[in-house]
Amino acid sequence: MPDKGVFCYSVHMDVLAFILNLPWTALGLLGALLSVPTSIQLTSKPLAIIFSVRSFWWYTWMPGKGSVRAITNGHVMQLSPAILDKDLEHELIHVEQYERAPLIHPFLYAWQYCRHGYRKNKYEDEAYRRSSSKYIGS
Repeated sequence: MPDKGVFCYSVHMDVLAFILNLPWTALGLLGALLSVPTSIQLTSKPLAIIFSVRSFWWYTWMPGKGSVRAITNGHVMQLSPAILDKDLEHELIHVEQYERAPLIHPFLYAWQYCRHGYRKNKYEDEAYRRSSSKYIGS
């Protein structure tokens, strides 16, 4: 039988991580609304709000961002019509990453991106490896 103290600690840490990620979750909700949502789902492990959206019209004008299939901010995921098999699992791993490094994950991700590029940063590497999703890009 699991130790009740360990369980309570885990629940408290999950709640704290959720609260600390609220700014990023709010940003994800705004992005989902701008992307014209077509459906909404919830997952519990990890806790995530999943929006299927029409397009990332507000994001794809940036150089190199035209082929985005999904975006995760905090506990919000946005999946475009272009998603591939395993992309949902890939994005759920990003939610777990937000939970492991609440509040600071986007800064850590940006640092990795600047140093190693998109595909070779450790957060994308973990998500592609664990989900077995495919990278399509140069």
